[in-house]
Amino acid sequence: MELRRAFHKPFDVPLIVAGNGTALTLAWFLLPPSLINLLFTFHGPLAFPVVLAGWMYSDVPATNLLGSDGQRSIRVLGDRTALRHRQRAKNLVLWLLVSPLAAAIAVAVGIHDTRPLATVFTVLWIAVVPLGALGVAAWLGVFFPYHAVPLKQRWVHRKPFRRKIVRWLIVAMIPWMLIPGLVLLISLPTVGLWTATYHSWRGQRIPETLFVVGVTMGCAVAVLFWIFGARLGARFAQRRRDKLASFLADPDQG
Repeated sequence: MELRRAFHKPFDVPLIVAGNGTALTLAWFLLPPSLINLLFTFHGPLAFPVVLAGWMYSDVPATNLLGSDGQRSIRVLGDRTALRHRQRAKNLVLWLLVSPLAAAIAVAVGIHDTRPLATVFTVLWIAVVPLGALGVAAWLGVFFPYHAVPLKQRWVHRKPFRRKIVRWLIVAMIPWMLIPGLVLLISLPTVGLWTATYHSWRGQRIPETLFVVGVTMGCAVAVLFWIFGARLGARFAQRRRDKLASFLADPDQG
């Protein structure tokens, strides 16, 4: 039941996810290699589904969890358990939209590349690591929520312009940097291991044993982010419930 009610406008979420996935795919295959190396940390055939999964999460469904459905959010602001369950339900909706597709692409690439063990652990990475990022990304919506209103209505009620329109634009665009940044943060122990033990990891195929150890480390960190991110997010929301309730009750606030 909670999964079914996770988003007020459920059809908006697949469209956002599909748009992000399309944009990343076009960039990955059409941009010059030098620019690809500059924009993305991970490279190689199996890196594509990993980066694709992270990028498809990078939008407001991952962050604006309270503002997307203000009235229902107000009813649970005083209940940490309900807040935590609500966040995780919405995160799982995104996970169901993104991870199976990215995992299927990883399997297809792995079969073509004849790397069964690396493929299995790439799928594990896709299934686990982005969830850790989602657990913390929801904090943005706790401190800077905004209402899901049509652009025309937002423009009509734009005054004061700076507080409403500028604030909305900034908060709506931050997820494109926040989610990849959190994935990279979760990956730091993995990147540190690979950098210390295999200096050419960005340009050459990583030995499978080293790859498996690195992915396992990343997944372990992601699980901690997922568990404690949701717990702390619910605590922050409960502490700010008066301010949040006032904001969420009035769509004209932006």
